[in-house]
Amino acid sequence: MARYNVTPGVLSQVVQAHKRYWDDQKRDMFKYKRAYECKFWDDLNANDGITVQTSDGYGYIESFISSLFTKNPGVVVKNGLKGTGDTKKAQALANDFLTRQRQPVEDASRLALIYPNSYIKMFPKDDPNLYNRVDLTPVAPWNVIADRDALRWEDSRYVGHIYYMSLPAAEARFGNKQYTGVRYEQYFDGYMSEDHEDYEQSDVDSDAKMFKYIEVVEFYDLQNDMLYFYSEQWSQTKFLDKSPIPFRDADNNPVVPVIPLFFNRLPDRPMVGYSAMSRIYDQLFEINMIRTFQANAVRKASRQYIVKKGVLDEEQIAQITSGIDGLFVEIDDDDLAGAIRPLPQNPTPPELEVYYRQVQDDKDKGSILAPFTRGESTRASATEIAALAAYTSTEVGRLARERDQTIEKIAKVYLSMITLYLDEDNIRDLVFVDAKPVVITPEDLNENFYVFAVDAASTPISETVRKREFIQSIPLLQGLGVPQTTLVKELIQTLGLPDYIVEETLTAIEQQQAMQQAQMAQAAQAQLGGNVTAADAGAVEVGQDAREAIQQTAQQVAPIGPANLGLRGRRSV
Repeated sequence: MARYNVTPGVLSQVVQAHKRYWDDQKRDMFKYKRAYECKFWDDLNANDGITVQTSDGYGYIESFISSLFTKNPGVVVKNGLKGTGDTKKAQALANDFLTRQRQPVEDASRLALIYPNSYIKMFPKDDPNLYNRVDLTPVAPWNVIADRDALRWEDSRYVGHIYYMSLPAAEARFGNKQYTGVRYEQYFDGYMSEDHEDYEQSDVDSDAKMFKYIEVVEFYDLQNDMLYFYSEQWSQTKFLDKSPIPFRDADNNPVVPVIPLFFNRLPDRPMVGYSAMSRIYDQLFEINMIRTFQANAVRKASRQYIVKKGVLDEEQIAQITSGIDGLFVEIDDDDLAGAIRPLPQNPTPPELEVYYRQVQDDKDKGSILAPFTRGESTRASATEIAALAAYTSTEVGRLARERDQTIEKIAKVYLSMITLYLDEDNIRDLVFVDAKPVVITPEDLNENFYVFAVDAASTPISETVRKREFIQSIPLLQGLGVPQTTLVKELIQTLGLPDYIVEETLTAIEQQQAMQQAQMAQAAQAQLGGNVTAADAGAVEVGQDAREAIQQTAQQVAPIGPANLGLRGRRSV
């Protein structure tokens, strides 16, 4: 692979090209942001009339989030090709970390749906607990320098992260250099006046370092295995710092603590995403326009009158406009019809309602989610709902695969970072794995583990359909010879019932089976005479009459079915 030399000048050019790329898209990004925030009209210079903002954009994005995050994220860890490392310890650490990081992962997913994609940045933090020394934060796409020419994230030649650091933090991290402090500036600052209120540093204290920042570029050069820190607020010819990339996998390859999240990609450029909001933005624009037109039409259709000049004085006009029921106002005019006349109104054209429905249909087609997943009522039959739920689950499942890949990468990077800290600090704290205290060493995590996400995507409707389908399949599974205890365990898990019910139910089943065997023995004894034990009843060769008697007796014991699986005193749902 061809090598290149990264200099401060080269890095500065890369940063400027990155900023130009996202500046060209800022208007579109701002539109998607406003649509989600229900501030649709804020950037459209609407007139002084009534403006109506629907919540369709917000509901569209949140319907995805509710389907993708039904449970806490988790992983299963398996040994890699080396067969080294302790999978139980690695899995326990990874799941403990992921459980605490549900919200930032969910926030990153929102960013990836509203905008073309997002990233998750993992970084060290000061914490006395070693296993809490890694944190993560969602990052908007314009703050990450990505190699958009790569075919896969793993093929990236470089990754950069742009962020602001306060002067005190910069001095603590890079030394007391002669920094040129600047104002903290967000991506959308200055785009709309209401989003950006300019202030003078002197309003607080021009010398206060806490209000001054430097823009830092954290650049991972993967071809040369180097990590650079650069800021134009210090020098354009020198790096703030540079070193080999500190985080490594078990094969000593560099690990970048920046993880991408793409829900939608361009087919010809896999490292370039596109916004889910962009699919329906034109329809959102039309819907809000139509609703605004309707609202203004209703206002114009209010009661308005033409009054002949001089017929009514101010007191009489006030009485009429007060709206008091049963009010009489006396006027002195020979022709009352000529003195006061209602102002004619033009009705709203009926074509407007037809057009509104067409736009709604276009918007719904741009969404992969069935109406009931968005909280909308439907007249579909149970069979149709089941089919729509299956389709929705399939489509959401595609997005879930992208989410799962991100979660798996998070777990792998976390284990790599913890391995480094374990090795550096030589800490041997006790942690609990499977309720047993154990010590975790770097050797336990020195493996390129296979990591698999375990949180499956679902919707409330699809979950209901799945439960119903399993309950309906129980007689078939019984006929195939599936053990009764296995069916009970699966049913309890499907219904989400407490674990203690399993033991109670299995005990009831054992008692039921013992009673059934006893009854069968009694039936065999009645037909054949003699002493026949329960254990012998099944092995006794009997005639046709005896077999019928046994079957008749056995039928008195209720078989397992959807309504009776040994769940005493409890109803299934």
